[in-house]
Amino acid sequence: MEEADEIAQAAWVRGWEYREQLRDPSLIGYWVNSIARNLFRARFRTAPTTSLDGTEPAYHMGLESTVELNRLLDRCGQRDRALLEKSLDGYSAEEIAKTEGISSTGIRVRLLRIRQSLRSQLTVAHC
Repeated sequence: MEEADEIAQAAWVRGWEYREQLRDPSLIGYWVNSIARNLFRARFRTAPTTSLDGTEPAYHMGLESTVELNRLLDRCGQRDRALLEKSLDGYSAEEIAKTEGISSTGIRVRLLRIRQSLRSQLTVAHC
């Protein structure tokens, strides 16, 4: 629990540091939660999938979640899927930008558009 508090606090601090990048103040909760999620993923990027006592850690995705995630990724083109997979692996926009040869802002915009596209596909599929 203490670690979660630290990640949440770090997310708000990072949000404050980069507040000029927030274009729509109504999205501040989503924005800070995204920062926290990325910090959390970065923290556990290299963590083992099982602990020393053989149990799954709290952040480990179950089989059903993994299947659903793969279904979503299958809806993406090859480039978008690769980008999303890097993001899901916990890499920051800055880290991805170095390998992709575009700015971190460009990466964030691409990820946002990919997520919006997936959401719209899911909305249409559920209607």
